[in-house]
Amino acid sequence: MKYPLLALIKLYQWTISPLLGPVCKYYPSCSHYGYGAIDRHGAIKGTALTAWRILRCNPWSLGGVDHVPPRKRPRWHEMLRNAWRDRGTSKGGNADAPSGGSGDTSSSTTGPQPAPSPAAETSPHAQGA
Repeated sequence: MKYPLLALIKLYQWTISPLLGPVCKYYPSCSHYGYGAIDRHGAIKGTALTAWRILRCNPWSLGGVDHVPPRKRPRWHEMLRNAWRDRGTSKGGNADAPSGGSGDTSSSTTGPQPAPSPAAETSPHAQGA
């Protein structure tokens, strides 16, 4: 659903927008904002952000610079990602050990660990509610 909406916005930008000229009070223009919002956030949330932007673009608005907000991962995504990472390291350590070796399994648990991503370093409470 995302790509047909992006195609409609591009069609508007190529056909109707040049006839109207630069009339938007905001930077980037509402059509560029809509394209970026739908591209970054998806069809549903991007359309909602675009509709809110168009409602704010009225004669009583002061305008200004208004960029598309960054995409945030939901809290459940971080918890699922951490659980999946923990599950992978516990199984991965045992799977890498030789089956008939010396029996030393401490090296697999104390070996080099992958560097955590910046998203994993922040606490779940820092994301906000």
